[in-house]
Amino acid sequence: MRPSPSPAPGAGLDRLTPQQRQIALMVAEGATNREVAARLYLSPRTVEHHLRNIFTRLEVGSRVELARHVT
Repeated sequence: MRPSPSPAPGAGLDRLTPQQRQIALMVAEGATNREVAARLYLSPRTVEHHLRNIFTRLEVGSRVELARHVT
């Protein structure tokens, strides 16, 4: 069985809202939820909420997968 091909860089980002896209890019660069929250003047729980929705929309299960998907 062959492994599934890696998605093209940035694939699926068009399915995200502008704020989700911004959060996804920051997380892909290695920012923590607290760092993202501070930069965007949000609570860390709001960032967690957006991140769960990002994972669902992009069908990824971790920050590492998200980084591969985005970059």
